[in-house]
Amino acid sequence: MDAATTLKNHDLRVTKIRLAILEALGDGHQAKPYGELQAALGEFDRTTLYRTLLALIEKGLIHKALEENGESYYALCGGCTTHAHTHDHIHFKCNDCGTVECLHLSNEIGFSLPGVDIDSLEITAKGTCSACSA
Repeated sequence: MDAATTLKNHDLRVTKIRLAILEALGDGHQAKPYGELQAALGEFDRTTLYRTLLALIEKGLIHKALEENGESYYALCGGCTTHAHTHDHIHFKCNDCGTVECLHLSNEIGFSLPGVDIDSLEITAKGTCSACSA
C-alpha cells in the first residue's frame, strides 16, 4: 500500500510533510532519530515536523521506538490503530553504529507482576548489530 492510501485509511489528509516522513522512515525495520529526520526534511520547520510526528503517532502510523540522550527515534507501525499501539517487537540499538532496529519476536514474552496491571511493555536491547560484527 502506498503512503497516500495509508494516510487516507487512517483518516489523515495527504500532505507533503506526512508523505515525506513516511518515505524517510522507509520499510519500518529501522527507527530514525529526530535529528536525522529533521536534516532529511529540512524544508519543514521544527514545529511542523514535531506536530506532524505527534499526529502520525496518534493515528497509529508511527511509534516512538526509543528515547535516549534527549533524542527520540521513530519507526513505522505495523497494525496499530488510533486507539491502540500494539507492538510485538523489541527495539535493538547497536552500540557501535547507533542503528535502532525493530526486531519482531518469534514467540510472545509472557510474565506478570503481582499486584499490577501492565498496559504496555517496552523492551530495548543493546549490543552489536550483524553489520558491525561482520
